[in-house]
Amino acid sequence: MATIYLLRHAESTANKDAILAGRIPGISLSKTGRAQSRLISKNLTKYELGPIYSSPLERCLETIEPFAQSQKKRIRKAPEFIEMDYGQWSGRKLATLRREKLWRRIQQEPSRVRFPSGESFEEMQKRVRKGLDGLSRRHKTSKVLLVSHGDPIKVMIALTLGLDIDQFQKIVVDPGSLTIIDWPSKTLLGTNIPLANLPKKNSARKIQLKKRRVIGGGTNV
Repeated sequence: MATIYLLRHAESTANKDAILAGRIPGISLSKTGRAQSRLISKNLTKYELGPIYSSPLERCLETIEPFAQSQKKRIRKAPEFIEMDYGQWSGRKLATLRREKLWRRIQQEPSRVRFPSGESFEEMQKRVRKGLDGLSRRHKTSKVLLVSHGDPIKVMIALTLGLDIDQFQKIVVDPGSLTIIDWPSKTLLGTNIPLANLPKKNSARKIQLKKRRVIGGGTNV
């Protein structure tokens, strides 16, 4: 039984600009995200983690590189935990996407949704479940760190809790947060643990709270 530490990447430039990045290449961490990655590196040391796996997208690799370097560990790319393929929605502003008819179904019945020219939520659920099974077979007694994205982590939490996929949108996973699960026993040990909290002005915090229920995770996407 593996203990898997699910880390959502730090703030990216797409998060900052409220864009649904998906798998678009070249989406890096924002200035805030780079500061968060250094704080994440410091806060992760207390967990005594073993192997490191990451989505191959830049924002995940950049988030964990400071920690991997400090621990002299290799980052193993894990494409099964890559971001959702949002197809034609990728790269578009969230403010525009909220006006699409598909938006309400995504929030209420994601099991019935396939993004235009993209992936369905059920396909994503299948690949992350397969990925978790693989990690647990390879690392039966290890503390595995896995860096991924908001929607995949939310689905992994739903799988752990035995929730229907139509309920996964009720889960919040903020950038730079840590969730801990045992797999395949499907035990949730902790969720949305903040590792990257930087000082914020009150006005910025109010704006942040208004954005929590969106595609891609919690505060941002």
